[in-house]
Amino acid sequence: MTTGITESIPVTEAADRSEAVTAALATVLDPELDRPITELGFVRSVGIDAGHVQARLRLPTYFCAPNFAWLMVEDARRALAALPWATEVTVVLEDHFASDEINHGVACGQEFAEAFPLLADPDRLEELRRTFLRKGYLAVQERLGRRLTDQGWTARQMAEARVADLPGRLITTLVRRRRALGLPADGVDPLFTDEHGRALLPVDLEAHLRRCRTIAVGISANTEMCEGLLATRYGPNTAGGTA
Repeated sequence: MTTGITESIPVTEAADRSEAVTAALATVLDPELDRPITELGFVRSVGIDAGHVQARLRLPTYFCAPNFAWLMVEDARRALAALPWATEVTVVLEDHFASDEINHGVACGQEFAEAFPLLADPDRLEELRRTFLRKGYLAVQERLGRRLTDQGWTARQMAEARVADLPGRLITTLVRRRRALGLPADGVDPLFTDEHGRALLPVDLEAHLRRCRTIAVGISANTEMCEGLLATRYGPNTAGGTA
């Protein structure tokens, strides 16, 4: 990812703004891969001109699903618009068969169903978002469960554990995913739950983690495929935000 700053402001302030833009875009996930678009190399460039922030996005293929593309462009625009000093935000999706419709629709504040009336059920896009957030939440539990198992935790200990039982650095992503889904994430809440926030019995914990692993493997396989397609399309070393 390349960043250009054309305004005349102090160097330290310009650096702070550049970091803030990167941090904002890092909150935007590819819904299917459950990873930030900054890590995946989907942010081609960013420009800052006074209060105007511009971001150009790219995807692994010309025919990536327009609903997924819409979500990323819309989420990027919202994340950048939340910056307190941003007075104008422009997010442009490049090299996609529906770029014009997506860029225009998101910029005008349209719903996906308005821009793609033949493709969209008005309620379908938000449900799709939640479906993939749930999958991401389960994948996070798989990684946490594997780590705790390696440390000698039993299924009973994991099923009975509470959020407060682990240091914050180990559960940052877990808590973030729960909050995105509107699930409780206080210290007294169970550490492991199903995707709807329901606590698990010790006897069910191992089966739950096997299901989580199946989902995590699928996400990982899709991520590897997309990274390969992005590198084929734009050249090596494109993942990780380098252009």
